[in-house]
Amino acid sequence: MTKCINVYKSIRFTNSGDAAFCCKSENWLDDTAGNRCNISTHSMDSALNGNLATEIRNDLDNGVRHSNCKKCWDEEDAGIPSKRILDNDRAIEYWGKDFLTDNIVEPAIVELNLGTLCNLKCRICGPWSSSQWVKEHFDVNTEKEHQTKERKKEYMQQVKLWQGNFEDESPTWKNIEDSLSHLKQIDIYGGEPFMVEKQWEVLQKSIDLGYSKNQTLHFNTNTTLYSEKYVEILKQFKNVLISLSIDDIRERFEYERHPAKWELVSENIKKFLKLNSENHNISVVACITVNNFNVFYLPEIIDYFDSIGLGYYTNILHGPPHYNVKNLPQALKDIITDKYKKSQHFSNPYKKERLSQVMDFMNSFITTNDEWKNFISFTEKKDEYRKEYFSKTFPEWNEKIKELQ
Repeated sequence: MTKCINVYKSIRFTNSGDAAFCCKSENWLDDTAGNRCNISTHSMDSALNGNLATEIRNDLDNGVRHSNCKKCWDEEDAGIPSKRILDNDRAIEYWGKDFLTDNIVEPAIVELNLGTLCNLKCRICGPWSSSQWVKEHFDVNTEKEHQTKERKKEYMQQVKLWQGNFEDESPTWKNIEDSLSHLKQIDIYGGEPFMVEKQWEVLQKSIDLGYSKNQTLHFNTNTTLYSEKYVEILKQFKNVLISLSIDDIRERFEYERHPAKWELVSENIKKFLKLNSENHNISVVACITVNNFNVFYLPEIIDYFDSIGLGYYTNILHGPPHYNVKNLPQALKDIITDKYKKSQHFSNPYKKERLSQVMDFMNSFITTNDEWKNFISFTEKKDEYRKEYFSKTFPEWNEKIKELQ
């Protein structure tokens, strides 16, 4: 079965404003004239009813695995519940089986990536998602002799495309407002979404128009910001899920999420947990994006979240490929697999499932040595640029890596 709720009901707009079905899609959606859809120029309906959207929908309805959905097929082949499966299940849970099977094309679920405005430059990220990355990305990836004014100008033009059009007066916001009456779920990402003030005006409008009581909100935040002034807005929605994007703890967290400070984030976790406990419609969980930096320490990370009473789920990073755990050398995969299986976590069904899914995905692919070399090279370059060092921050993991070299 290849049925997917997203090809009928969902639309994703990236930081640049381009449209896709979801965050796992490989292709951009076009309109019926073949023009790429963008949130500043197109309605949600036009993207869902364009040429490619129709092609993908027809293939999935006929049991054909369209290449647009490769990430989901890869996860399913590894025995992992993919986004397709999880979203189908969630649709039935939230809105009933008829919502999944009615085959009505309508923008009911929207993912909004509100530009690249951010206060962090995480290791697994880049200028396409964070404004803080702009200077470093150019400096690290452009040889000194090529850092000319002309090259910098070309680069900044690309940066402008990545940033999208989310200024306060942008037509983007009007396009979002025009679709509020159809929306059942609004997923909000950044950059860092809590830095985007304009979104709160749109959410307030949904409240004023009476839509919010039937809408679910989902935020993915880096946990460095918390403001009481938005709590009253959140209380007016049917459900609110806040995913705290935290991939590691303490010194390792600060390395991976530069320049965030663990002390501040740990205090904000307490505030979010309090928000969770005091409001029946608000749920808070940690989202752990599993990648080459944290995969060795995953058992310790989930132990920490358990110790403070914070629920969690794991998310497999697919790209950039040099951070994808499937591209680890087989010897390191064996070390991680052995560590997971020998841990006490295999006596706990939920923990065992989380670890097993990572192992199954990691071990279901043949390593691409070039990508592992890229991981080593990029990590060393960024270490030198930031004066932060993998070997000091991840001593146990670094020792295992060095033993192979």
